[in-house]
Amino acid sequence: MTKETFEIGETEKHLIIVDASLFWKRITIEIDGKTMVNEYHYSPVPKEFKFDVGTSEKHHVEISAGGFSPIKVVVDGKEAQKT
Repeated sequence: MTKETFEIGETEKHLIIVDASLFWKRITIEIDGKTMVNEYHYSPVPKEFKFDVGTSEKHHVEISAGGFSPIKVVVDGKEAQKT
């Protein structure tokens, strides 16, 4: 199981938790405590998800997870750092 946490935003902070289990073949994505994705993923190729996050400070978030690839989070075109 691979679970990674990312904090994004400058003044308006958001917490993204991505859990991609190769064994259970499941991907779960939470943003600010709300489950956005909870699905099975049987392909060895990672799946991509896109979200718009924030109200006063908006961000475009792209998440690649699943398969044999590491979790990748891109915010506004830049790769996010894990916390």
